[in-house]
Amino acid sequence: MTKREINKKIRQAFDHATPDVLDAVLSDCKEQKGRVFVMTEANKRKSWVAKVATIAACLCLLIGAGIGFQSYQVNHTVDTTVSLDVNPSIEIQVNQKERVLQVIPLNDDGKIIIGDMDFSGSNLDVTVHAIIGSMLQNGYLNELTNSILISVDNNDPTRGAALQERLTAEVNRLLQTETFSGSVLSQTVAKSDDLQQLAEKYGITKGKTQLIQAILSENPLHTFEDLVPLSINELNLLLNTKPAATTQVEVVGTASEKAYIGEARAKEIALDRAGVTAGSLTAYAIEMDFNHGVMVYDVEFTSGGYEYDCEINAVTGDVVKFEKEYKGTPAASNSAPNPPQNSNTQPAGPSTTKITAEKAKEIALNHAGVKSSDVTGYKSDLDFDDGVRVYELEFHAGGYEYDYEINAVTGAVLKADKELDD
Repeated sequence: MTKREINKKIRQAFDHATPDVLDAVLSDCKEQKGRVFVMTEANKRKSWVAKVATIAACLCLLIGAGIGFQSYQVNHTVDTTVSLDVNPSIEIQVNQKERVLQVIPLNDDGKIIIGDMDFSGSNLDVTVHAIIGSMLQNGYLNELTNSILISVDNNDPTRGAALQERLTAEVNRLLQTETFSGSVLSQTVAKSDDLQQLAEKYGITKGKTQLIQAILSENPLHTFEDLVPLSINELNLLLNTKPAATTQVEVVGTASEKAYIGEARAKEIALDRAGVTAGSLTAYAIEMDFNHGVMVYDVEFTSGGYEYDCEINAVTGDVVKFEKEYKGTPAASNSAPNPPQNSNTQPAGPSTTKITAEKAKEIALNHAGVKSSDVTGYKSDLDFDDGVRVYELEFHAGGYEYDYEINAVTGAVLKADKELDD
């Protein structure tokens, strides 16, 4: 076999070992490419649509949640607390739409007022009307106790003041009855941790707590504990005696004094106790006060060179305190009791003391109308007071505590103090 023949055989064998499938492969690739191309486009499109749908769904959920949360806030969150105090104390919690969320009685009287009434979802005005009606029906508001306190607690001062004004006008209208006219006290409640703590400690509303603080700011002789048990009518009477304290509280109408003896009768009792006449008075003042657990008329006056301070039980007319103190040379007056026999301008030494301690005691007991056998805890000291030699006497009798100063030279009663024994 020639060389040429050998090369031909090798070329044929090689051709048969690697078949010519180029056209078939290219054809398959074109078809595969077409299918791949279509599938790729479909996946990309579906992926984009899915992402958009997911984002839209999330946005819808967020918007829905926001709307739902806002709706919950408006409808179910306490926006304003309105408290009504007479002696019953009641809190009304409302939402932004002034729909009642809860009515809370804070004492037994408040529970009587609410009874079995359910105000949930009711309008605030309707609820206030019903509560005022129940107070009238149950006798908590009447001609003897005609005062009510309205307190509005809201974070927005403007809205709070507007609501306070509206409720005051409406309640005042309701209390103009055929038998009496009411007195409405109203205020907006200041934000204070101390206020909250005091209210919780004594089981009263923040409104009543703030009212008591206003009274104490003008009359620090009282204590918070003293005033907590008082009704709003009694606090209203105390408030009216201290006009400066009303800066935080608006008052419409006048507190009733029909449960008490009245200022005219209290004055008559005090002058009779002092043994002076109205015509001899050179100064006079009277105001309602609270002392030893009772409402009293505090009557102060001067006559014949003496200054008198009397406290008259506002209900019974009893004299619970009587104090008499010499303040200068007495004017010529037949009604001036125990006038000093000299001007007492010079100190009297021990050698000039003309009456004994026993005589001073006798003078004091006679003046007080007390028997020696009834006296307990008796004390006596000889001292100087404004340059005057005096006996200072203290004793207890009949449930009262007495404090006297007797001029050691003349025997004149320079001071007489009588008050309930603690």
